[in-house]
Amino acid sequence: MSNNLELYNEILFLNLRPWIFGKQSEIKFKQLLLEVKKEYYTHQPIYEVDFIKPLSHIRKYYSAIIEYEAISYLNGMHAEISQALTDNEKTYLTHFALDKLISQKIKETAQVIKERNYTQEQFDLNQHAKQSDTSISDESYILHLLKHQLVRLFMEIQDAYPGYLKEDALNPDEIYFKFFNESAPERAYIIEAENYPNTNQAPQPQPTDNKPSFNAIRDDIWEPGKNIYSYNQLVRNPSRFARIEEELYEKVIIDNNYHFTDRHGMKKYLAAFYHQLIRKGYFNKRIFPGNMETSNLTIRKFLDYRYKTNVDKQFRNWDNDQEGLLSFIEKDYWLDHIPAC
Repeated sequence: MSNNLELYNEILFLNLRPWIFGKQSEIKFKQLLLEVKKEYYTHQPIYEVDFIKPLSHIRKYYSAIIEYEAISYLNGMHAEISQALTDNEKTYLTHFALDKLISQKIKETAQVIKERNYTQEQFDLNQHAKQSDTSISDESYILHLLKHQLVRLFMEIQDAYPGYLKEDALNPDEIYFKFFNESAPERAYIIEAENYPNTNQAPQPQPTDNKPSFNAIRDDIWEPGKNIYSYNQLVRNPSRFARIEEELYEKVIIDNNYHFTDRHGMKKYLAAFYHQLIRKGYFNKRIFPGNMETSNLTIRKFLDYRYKTNVDKQFRNWDNDQEGLLSFIEKDYWLDHIPAC
């Protein structure tokens, strides 16, 4: 496997040790964060880490590289399993991941946490009685985040490939007790993963000959609706907008009749797509005639009417959680790479 969690080794023992690399300024970490290479899931994950929100740039930087390393590792693992020719080979790959690589990294992380006397109280505002030294607090936060991410990887692999395990799967309490001699946290930091629509979680092959053709319509589709502005009033660049709608169809978000497919979890995704189109400048700033400013509500109503759906609730939820919206977009390759208009 090309990825053997080398970055985690860098954090534990080499150039990315937080107690050494972390001595740089917040401005430097802000710059480094912008340079981090993003990774995107190729397969729907089962779990993800829901840790204490990183507020400083050093914590945001380490949170990003730790998460992207996990995604890269899982993508590689799934690729190797799918390419394996025999069950024995798949069993070996699963055994190596769990009992050799990930187990070893968990043990090493536990050892570093113990040797450097890192505790949850040093960074968790709900637990510590007095303010810890900032650098110690950051270091402890990073190592505990790595700890939970590794436990999550262990759970992910064993639950993704139960048929190839040599031993019984472990539950979270058993994993934490085995490697850290402690019970799982009262507040679960490993949760069920949200839906990532652009993964191959549920392949649905369809012969090209039987697939209805789709022609993006560069105009209004339906009869004028009440309080709905027209395509020509709102859409800034019909050619680019048409290409985006072709991709919506290719991703089975809309059908060839322009109806939203409304699969599980997709309303949240569609609402994020609306916001991303607004952010990328796909709509006119002002509406003529009348010279009125174009509001997000106006755009949402137009798109809902066009795709025969209603994502008002999900759209407003994203409005009230801009940081969550940006995080959601960054995790999805297609949304993140919608070009500016």
